[in-house]
Amino acid sequence: MIREVARTWGEAGAAVVYWGMGISQHTTGTDNARCLIALCSITGNVGRPGTGLHPLRGQNNVQGASDAGLIPMFYPDYQGVDAEQTRLRFEEAWGTSLDPNRGLTVTEIIKSVLQPDGVRGMYMLGENPFLSDPNINKVRKALSALDFLVVQDIFLTETAEFADVILPATSYLEKDGTYTNTDRRVQLGRKVMDPPGQARPDWQIVQDIARRIGLDWDYGSPSEVFDEMVALMPSYKNLRYDNLGLSGKLYPNADPEHSDGTIVMFDERFNTDDGLAHLVPAQWLPAKELPDAEYPLVLNTGRLLEHWHTGSMTRRSFALDAISPVAEVYMHPKDAADRGLSHGETVRVRSRRGTIELLVRISHREQLGNCFIPFHFREPRPTC
Repeated sequence: MIREVARTWGEAGAAVVYWGMGISQHTTGTDNARCLIALCSITGNVGRPGTGLHPLRGQNNVQGASDAGLIPMFYPDYQGVDAEQTRLRFEEAWGTSLDPNRGLTVTEIIKSVLQPDGVRGMYMLGENPFLSDPNINKVRKALSALDFLVVQDIFLTETAEFADVILPATSYLEKDGTYTNTDRRVQLGRKVMDPPGQARPDWQIVQDIARRIGLDWDYGSPSEVFDEMVALMPSYKNLRYDNLGLSGKLYPNADPEHSDGTIVMFDERFNTDDGLAHLVPAQWLPAKELPDAEYPLVLNTGRLLEHWHTGSMTRRSFALDAISPVAEVYMHPKDAADRGLSHGETVRVRSRRGTIELLVRISHREQLGNCFIPFHFREPRPTC
């Protein structure tokens, strides 16, 4: 099969790679992505229509969040925090000194909390790591160890149970702003209804917090925030809040008044100093944990069609929760039969990190030797 795929790929006039989070959320995730990039680069499947690499984003503004600097080793527009000239530019624009060291990823933050000199406080916006992070027992211990936790969200979540302060935020229909989707299209989001109670737009809440700790933030609207982004992000050059139109604009865009923007990237050169693709070799490594006699199955986690992530919204929908109301472990028929299990039976699933009880679901979509458990459900909380 590997040879067949290789020949098909190599002989294709144009080929494209789509991948989901399973590629990157793996112990060898960085190398997985690098290998896909190298595969496209060495076969010329970049810079032409019908080619390229397209990670499938899980929600509508993941690209925009990444563009704006929500990756711990980058400032906005993927400008490295450890590049001195870049840091000086942002220090001048923001009027404050900035740490030259790379930040921590989500899982690294949880690990840091449990260290004596690690993270002591957290401010979470729209995140529910108590359900979404790996090893919930470890996450529970870390959240309990924090000196202070702020949760800003539209609903109370399992993580909010550990919070010292909960700040009620707004959903996307209750505020103005911009979204950038995976094909680099910057679109306007418009407020169509008033938020309930004391809920407020995120940028207003964050700005008030900034002022209370002595920062001179003075934005009057999302358009002013967007103007600052454009000034500091070369990729967004020429875009304006009021020229995005009804369908948005692609970036980069030399003339957004008359053009939709650049559709195909890297047709002549890459965004490197010499304009060439830089290949990063990767050595094959096994998964960090492999099946053994005590734990013979590979456990995969992920989403169901009916629910999103930790279910903080979709499980509040009567219709969606009625379709998929309970947690199940999906198993190949032979794996279930070998263990004397039947569909709908309650079983105890044990991993190296804990034990939960849930229902069996016989599924031909599962590969032999694998089982699948969605992580939307709070009911089957693990025990140590």
